[in-house]
Amino acid sequence: MKPVAIITGASGGMGTAIARLLGQNHRLALNDVAEDRLETLVQTLRDEGVEVDAVAGDMAQPAVADRLAALVGQNGALRAIVNAAGLSPIQADWRAILAANAIGPARLLAAVEPLLAQGAACVMIASVAGHLGPRDEVAEALLASPLQPGLDEALEPRLSALAQGDGGTMEGHAYSLTKRAIIRLCEDRADGWGQRGARIVSLSPGMIWTAMGRREAESGRRAKALVDATPAGRWGTAMDIALTVQFLLSDAASYISGSDIRVDGGAVAAMRGGHF
Repeated sequence: MKPVAIITGASGGMGTAIARLLGQNHRLALNDVAEDRLETLVQTLRDEGVEVDAVAGDMAQPAVADRLAALVGQNGALRAIVNAAGLSPIQADWRAILAANAIGPARLLAAVEPLLAQGAACVMIASVAGHLGPRDEVAEALLASPLQPGLDEALEPRLSALAQGDGGTMEGHAYSLTKRAIIRLCEDRADGWGQRGARIVSLSPGMIWTAMGRREAESGRRAKALVDATPAGRWGTAMDIALTVQFLLSDAASYISGSDIRVDGGAVAAMRGGHF
């Protein structure tokens, strides 16, 4: 029986590339909020010989993560978890970004952690925005407990103050803060996962040539500036991310945990200290 790999955000550009790679030697348990696109992906993968099941729905809703985790018990041992679900500033308002980028990942980890066993590994997709955005210690402390009641009300004045003081939008600051929270989440969880023989890492992409990435570059000066500043001189691709994920989940990466891996063509190195 093949080990099981959970992938959220599976029908997005990065999620689909990751699913195709992991589907070569895993049974897949996929999730996406876009039910029609998820159904299309599942059928395509099955036509390619991949063993795959799926649960559509918003991961920020409690029952969805539990339903996804239940697929593992039915089909094999959990070996890999990839959280590629998330929303960018061009896609949603700040409350929806908070739900998708902070609450959803926390619910996913709560659902899968009881299933961890020796050799399991998780990659949480963060962003270089988590490295480049302005800091707010109060907001970051709040986001350390993303499932607490009233999180959005507590964060609203912090986001407003950042937008007024640093420029940008509340959506942009919500994005960078929630992606930084994912990085911290993996750092904080590494010890407990290690005691179970498991690993957890975050991966911070730069500008990736997906539909979401292109929309961000077309609509915002900060995203365009990041593309222009990338020393590699090109956009990243979904396969750049998928191949890195494949490595991080493999036994070849067995000494990597609690780390953030930047796959950004050198963008953070070039822009460190500047205003994103």
